[in-house]
Amino acid sequence: MRAVATVVLVAVAVLLQAVVVQRLPLPWGPGPDLVVAAVAAVALTARPATAAGYGFAAGLAMDLLPPAEHAVGRYALVLCLAAYTAALLRTNTGTQGAVGLRTGLPAVVGATASTALGVGLGYAAIGFVMGDPRVTLAAVAVNTGVGALLTALVAPVVTLPLVRLRDALADSDFATVQGPTSPVGW
Repeated sequence: MRAVATVVLVAVAVLLQAVVVQRLPLPWGPGPDLVVAAVAAVALTARPATAAGYGFAAGLAMDLLPPAEHAVGRYALVLCLAAYTAALLRTNTGTQGAVGLRTGLPAVVGATASTALGVGLGYAAIGFVMGDPRVTLAAVAVNTGVGALLTALVAPVVTLPLVRLRDALADSDFATVQGPTSPVGW
């Protein structure tokens, strides 16, 4: 059930980003990145390989949906790496918390902001390597900074509910097939 809900919610984030947010005529440029916020929620609650898969799928969908004005796979690569790195950092630093404790709002906002910042810089780096004429130092600084700030501002509305939902749902309907879950084993 958890995987189905995650696929549906990430797909909704992709559609809202492509249909609503990217079409808004914002005077300052970029809007919040709902896809990064949704992928950050997955990275906070999943294993690194799972988070990378969701990041790649969401990025590929964003690459293919209009108005796609860049090379296909560019956003998929960046989101895949960002989701993998965020989930790997969460797993290896022990910030997932003890049993029964939930990830707090400051951690969710910080993880979302740092993921958005990493996605913006990674996207710009790939554009620079590919020779994208729109990649200048001023454009990267403004777009990455404003985009990360706005994505962090929507984190309590997008990322936190997704984290809570993923925590509430069971990971698998067949979780007991794997054997006992006690730390002593068999």
